[in-house]
Amino acid sequence: MEKEYTLDYAKFSLQGTHYDIGQSIGKNLAQYKELYNYTIMSDCIDNKSFMQKRKLMDEFCPGIYDEISGLADSLNIPVGKIIIFSDDNITAGACSQFVALPEITTNGHILVGRSYEYSTDDELCLCITRANGKSAHIGFSILLFGRFDGMNEYGLTVSMSSCEFGQKPNGNGFWFPLVLRSILDNCKNVNEAIYLLKKIPIRSNINILLADKEENAVIVEIFSLVDDKRISFRKNDKYLIATNHYMNEEMIKYEKHRGRHSVLRYNIIQKFFSENKGAVSVNNIKTILEQEIPGGVFCPYYEDYLGTLHSMVFDVSETGVEICLGMPSNNKWERIRFNSPIEISTKTEIVKNKHPENPSEFWSTLPPGSME
Repeated sequence: MEKEYTLDYAKFSLQGTHYDIGQSIGKNLAQYKELYNYTIMSDCIDNKSFMQKRKLMDEFCPGIYDEISGLADSLNIPVGKIIIFSDDNITAGACSQFVALPEITTNGHILVGRSYEYSTDDELCLCITRANGKSAHIGFSILLFGRFDGMNEYGLTVSMSSCEFGQKPNGNGFWFPLVLRSILDNCKNVNEAIYLLKKIPIRSNINILLADKEENAVIVEIFSLVDDKRISFRKNDKYLIATNHYMNEEMIKYEKHRGRHSVLRYNIIQKFFSENKGAVSVNNIKTILEQEIPGGVFCPYYEDYLGTLHSMVFDVSETGVEICLGMPSNNKWERIRFNSPIEISTKTEIVKNKHPENPSEFWSTLPPGSME
């Protein structure tokens, strides 16, 4: 019998100074018990680690510390108890992401599809953020102040898929949430985002997808060493795909754990593009996101940390995003706009857990570079 889980999603629509935004979150966080528990630690992080992270924030994510301070002041707690300062032991989820360029789309737009997978024990918060002096953006939060994905008012779209399975990053720098937040806050196009990625100290093994209204798209493959990083770029004039493994030849040698399920999802998307040459649309992108694996990339394996928690379709050319919470289905897509009313709300979704039919095969590891 399939076990059901109830998920409560928060939607925060926020504006004002960074400090105002933090205060607003703090005033409403108490009603979201799971989100509160996910965000606030029982003890403060050690002062050395705190100061190192704050210095990086001030340099590469200006304004974020003010948001954190606003939250801390609202809750009357030390800023050092907020989990954004202690991200070393947090595990990234599994995701599928892809972009179709105008040459192969029915409307001549650049379209991005994105599916995020993890367990039901996760942060479930969509943010529409309009911080004074920064680009307005829409995206899902992680560590409350970071982002999994999103689009800003200039149409710059960013999403991620982790490559951290069996190979956690180390060294100094940011885990990906603040990297993506900084891109959304401070960049207007892919070139500006790439420039930032080359400068910002990153502590993540990750694939980052970037796309903009100027019809630029790139997959950025990053592997973090002790105090260094390897960064590689992948481009194509038709489409790009990234799941939870590297594809660039110079990056494969850093791969320690190439999951069969990641390759399977990559190949499913590859087949989708082969079957829809020149005819990729918002509707058929939704279809591949809605269909259960192996027909599509929807995964119901919540207890195994591969359960779909949200799906997104971005029309980069017209700065639009459609979102589906929980298990994706045709009647649940919601179009989110930058001019949505300022509100904080909750939405409940039911998800049903399954397990793979052949778990030992599904969860097996492939040799680096294998696509079988």
